[in-house]
Amino acid sequence: MNLKEAFQAQNKLNSLMAYVVRYLNDEDNVMTVTEKHLRSKALAGQQDESVDVSERSEEGFDVAGLLTIWQKLMKEKESLGAAIGKAKAGMDFNLDAAVDANKSKRMFLSTLQEMAGRKSSHRLQKGEGRGYVFNNDGNQTSYCYDIDRIMTIDYDRNKVRDLAKKLHSEAEEISLKIDEALLHTQVDYQLEFDLSGEDRLIIEEMLES
Repeated sequence: MNLKEAFQAQNKLNSLMAYVVRYLNDEDNVMTVTEKHLRSKALAGQQDESVDVSERSEEGFDVAGLLTIWQKLMKEKESLGAAIGKAKAGMDFNLDAAVDANKSKRMFLSTLQEMAGRKSSHRLQKGEGRGYVFNNDGNQTSYCYDIDRIMTIDYDRNKVRDLAKKLHSEAEEISLKIDEALLHTQVDYQLEFDLSGEDRLIIEEMLES
């Protein structure tokens, strides 16, 4: 398998393990609830009865079986992770660092694009200012006036655009390199399980095998 397929398998293993954990975390799935109807104590001659009122999920998976399956999935995940690590070590560049750097560049690109689109502006706020003066009689009186709210950009938009163009070019170049590496770097590993299909169906098949 190539790196892309290996990462997809990793994600699927994580999904399956999370599925098992969610199932086991549900108290209804791991406990039997029995109600004992003590009729004989209330009325002589009546028969007591035990009723199973458990509310398990419709899957009704065997708990012990799920514990074993989680351990198998964990072992598979660790083995696959080791194989992926070995494959990445043989590459001519650091894949993880490249992915992380590209993520940062693309996040900053959105900021630069927003900055490049900003313009200086002003807005007249009519009558929103209030001042006080003394009239001829010496009394303090208020008056209203207009406020011109001026917003001026504090940077050179051309420089911002140039930087955005540079980062976009770099990000595209690195993305292409990453995509090629994912497709052409081989991972020396054979999956033990068939990971195609819905999580529930895979778990069912593993329990039956």
